[in-house]
Amino acid sequence: MQAWTNPALLARTGRWLLLPVAVLDWFALAPQPVVVVAFLVAVVGLVAVAAAVVVRMLRRSRAAMAGVGIALLLGGLVLFGLDPIPGTFPLIDPWWPDAITQPQVVGSAYWMLLGLGVELAGVGVLATLLVVSLTGPHGTTARSRQR
Repeated sequence: MQAWTNPALLARTGRWLLLPVAVLDWFALAPQPVVVVAFLVAVVGLVAVAAAVVVRMLRRSRAAMAGVGIALLLGGLVLFGLDPIPGTFPLIDPWWPDAITQPQVVGSAYWMLLGLGVELAGVGVLATLLVVSLTGPHGTTARSRQR
């Protein structure tokens, strides 16, 4: 009934939802709607992983939650800004088959997906912190409300 509060289950589910886009990124001739659907499934997987982070952080103090949220936001921006994978390799362009996406394009796509996941986790943590701060009494935790 309360499986959504289990961070391990959320993270495991999210990890499996990332698999279709990880496989389809390698095939350049895949129809465009299939790739878009796989990417949307991957975003749902990233949201599940971010939810696991949020559920885990709800057990911590608000200061720790704010610190982790800000660190995730800044880290995601750094990941988006610093793509270390070059766009082309001139040595493999002439002989690489058209049906298979070049490795640097796939690596860059994985890097951007990682940046998106970190950003989503940071936004989730900070949004949850904002909601908890606005709706709950100051200084109470979930454990003290249950007593």
